[in-house]
Amino acid sequence: MTATYNSDTTKTFYNSWGANEWDRLESSLENRINYRIHRAMLAEFVRPGDKVLEAGAGPGRFTIELAKAGAEVTVCDLSDVQLGINREKVAEAGLTERVTSWHQADIVDLSRFESAAYDAVVCVGSVLSCVLDRVPDALAELVRVTKPGGVIIVSVTSRYGYLRAGLEPILELAGSGDQLAAIDDAVVTGDIVGITADMELLTTHFFTWAELKEALEVAGCEIAAASASNFLSADFPKLDALLEDPAVMEAFTRWELEACRAPGAIDGGTHIIAVARRLAG
Repeated sequence: MTATYNSDTTKTFYNSWGANEWDRLESSLENRINYRIHRAMLAEFVRPGDKVLEAGAGPGRFTIELAKAGAEVTVCDLSDVQLGINREKVAEAGLTERVTSWHQADIVDLSRFESAAYDAVVCVGSVLSCVLDRVPDALAELVRVTKPGGVIIVSVTSRYGYLRAGLEPILELAGSGDQLAAIDDAVVTGDIVGITADMELLTTHFFTWAELKEALEVAGCEIAAASASNFLSADFPKLDALLEDPAVMEAFTRWELEACRAPGAIDGGTHIIAVARRLAG
């Protein structure tokens, strides 16, 4: 990774982005499927009664899922605006008693939290993609606060999967000429820098599965599970109409969940989800 993390820039972006982050996972069929796949992974590895730290929790979509699962959730996020939305949404869901506390904290420095304090640590929604050159520091902190044998569940933006899913607009940007060098560099390095589009883009790092797997293993973990997100559903323009029948939608979801975990598919969705177990010692 060549880009340098600036926490103030990231905080400013998500403060400005505000409630759009809550809406994002329901904004398209692709995002709704993405949300389902993440929820399935959380449901498999987080148990009732688990003490969970949700790091980079955002507006509360997954906080609510963890609370519904019976976990005891501690929430932290860099953005005070996102934390405020999180509190509101958790209260609206009637789950405030399942959240022990909310903290404004950066995942590269979780020093306010005790070592080996949590059965599970959840850091999903491309939070790791935002910390750029500080990924080793962030992973060291996520692992430190997890009990030996506990799980760390992370998701990051996928380099080749996102290229595949967004190929049409990416090629349109490349065709403008002045964007081509920046896009070419992004494909090689994974760092999204210097690309302009209709919406503001935060500088982020898009991972390969090999890269994420190595980083987790270096941090002292073994991989328990991995999945793509949106492998079948990414950028399929007719999919909404084809999935109007609830029975067909249910079947498609089963196929998607199965396909996303196939070893050859993990790099092929918009996101990569990994479950890592902290090794003893």
